[in-house]
Amino acid sequence: MTAAFKKCVFTIINISLLCCIISCDFSAKSTSLKATSKEPITIAVSNTPLSAPFFIAEKMGFFADNNLNVELVRLDGGVKCFNALINQQVDFATASETVVMFNSFERTDFSVIASFVESDNDVKLLSLTPDKYRQLNHIANARIGIVKGSASEFFLDSLLIMYNKAHLPIERIYLPQDQLIPALLNNKVDIISAWEPLGYMLSEHISQKPEIINSRGLYHLSFNLIGLKNTSVNKNRKLALLKAINDATVYIHTHPKQAQMILSQALNITPSQLQYSWDDYTFRLSLSNALFSNIQTQSQWAIDTQLVPKENQVDFRQVFDRQLLETFNNQEAGW
Repeated sequence: MTAAFKKCVFTIINISLLCCIISCDFSAKSTSLKATSKEPITIAVSNTPLSAPFFIAEKMGFFADNNLNVELVRLDGGVKCFNALINQQVDFATASETVVMFNSFERTDFSVIASFVESDNDVKLLSLTPDKYRQLNHIANARIGIVKGSASEFFLDSLLIMYNKAHLPIERIYLPQDQLIPALLNNKVDIISAWEPLGYMLSEHISQKPEIINSRGLYHLSFNLIGLKNTSVNKNRKLALLKAINDATVYIHTHPKQAQMILSQALNITPSQLQYSWDDYTFRLSLSNALFSNIQTQSQWAIDTQLVPKENQVDFRQVFDRQLLETFNNQEAGW
């Protein structure tokens, strides 16, 4: 064996060993990254069709496709979801802009990451005897069930102000969301201010629509993804979460029938119940100026009605994380 040949053999062996070391090191790093990315993310979601993107992302594997291990914690209403977040029981929560507004007067350690759905016909005044209250003057002295500090309360007051009926005496009865219909059926309240699917559920008990007044366009409800500012979920995983939710909204638009079937099964509701309000929903990721203005309007209402301290002025820009969504949109556009 010549010296040159030996040198060539040793060189090949050294290169092979180096490649093996690099490969093992890369494999270990890949395994480590994969393990990190699979740490569970918990999201409190409201048991409502408004949460459709999350249920669809789970069912269709969009979370997994984006290397996320997501656990959905299902609760009744955005108030409970938000409370789970601030109690650090979950990493993220879904809630309406009204819940965001009320809590902004008490804390600014959370941020709205994105709005994922809007509806202009989700909250309504409902009754077992709607004909009795077609004239809003007739709600004087009525017992009205309301979810305190939510879209339910804001909608009622907005309606009264819009129709110049704010002076009418009414009895406000504050109840959890899951007690609104039982209270109505048991004659503990005359009217409830509630969101879907409670309208559909009431329609099953009476032969006519339970809605007192056509409220379409009077109030725009949004549901939003919210997280704590101090969180262990890093920026890349947040962006991956937005990507999974966006994938789900695309699926809703391109496969509406399949999306409704998935949601019907996830919520254990009939397709007819889902169809009752499906056309009222607009699913898309956004943080629009309209949402910001809506929250500001609601905050002024909360101050005027003494539901929050007047001296505690809030800069809502502190709770909007526009930069994250802008980064996501730029990535999606290939910029």
